Amino acid sequence: MKNIVKIFSLALAMCMTLIPIAALAADNDSVSFEMRVLRLAEEYGVTISVAPASNARTVMTAEQEEAELAELEKRLAAGKEALEENNRQAEEAWQAILESGRLDEETSVLEGVSPRATHTVYRYQTIGSYYPDGTTIRCYVTANRVYSDERSRYLWGSVVATGSSLYSGKGSAWKETDCETQKIDGGRTLYVQVWGDLEEKYTSWFKEYTVTSKGWRLWYEARCPA
Repeated sequence: MKNIVKIFSLALAMCMTLIPIAALAADNDSVSFEMRVLRLAEEYGVTISVAPASNARTVMTAEQEEAELAELEKRLAAGKEALEENNRQAEEAWQAILESGRLDEETSVLEGVSPRATHTVYRYQTIGSYYPDGTTIRCYVTANRVYSDERSRYLWGSVVATGSSLYSGKGSAWKETDCETQKIDGGRTLYVQVWGDLEEKYTSWFKEYTVTSKGWRLWYEARCPA
């Protein structure tokens, strides 16, 4: 009888132990998905936050989680490639300027020129990480124009302002982090380079992802009207 009681007590203790383990395992399943998303974010050099989709009515199965993560990684891989290509093209364009001899070493305004009203030039460039080339950024540079009697045309004087912002497409936020301007072509043109971070949102059947990719580069030439 004592043996039967002992066996029953041991079985009961094991059952009581299994209950919190099962609950913990269930918690780990949900945490596991979030952690796997964070690992993908680290691997592909982005920041990702995850929230339930507004239309989500059921909890994802293990198979659905795998499909969700596979689609996420596919998009992140394409985004990383797009960002690397963006930086490659930006650096290639800048090196071409340096090697062409178009960069002005002398940036002061020439003697005999008279200042005129400021002038603004707008340029548009498409970028995108989660949605490669899915967002258009509008850039602008405002600078003083000066008339050169020697060259019989307007040249750029001092830069008054620069900026960039979301214009259209999939992006949900754009944060400019740096901007540089250089005079080229003897002051006839401004070469503008802009750096920034792009935020994009993607919603699946179950989750809403906010993906932020950093280090995008925009570049353009702003020619001074003659």
